[in-house]
Amino acid sequence: MALHLTGLSAEDLAEVVDCLLLGAEQTINDQIAERRRRIAHGIGDALDQMPSPRTADDLQPDGVQS
Repeated sequence: MALHLTGLSAEDLAEVVDCLLLGAEQTINDQIAERRRRIAHGIGDALDQMPSPRTADDLQPDGVQS
């Protein structure tokens, strides 16, 4: 299954992951905690597979991407 999100940066999604993990730690329900961890790790794995953003340092002096 694929999900397309607009309007959220990778940093925003990383914060969502952090919140899910924190919520998993703070619940006493083991099933909810495991579900939150699974969702957080799934999002984290997807973020890890994203290409690194290009920066000005990635450009050669003539403006051509390396």
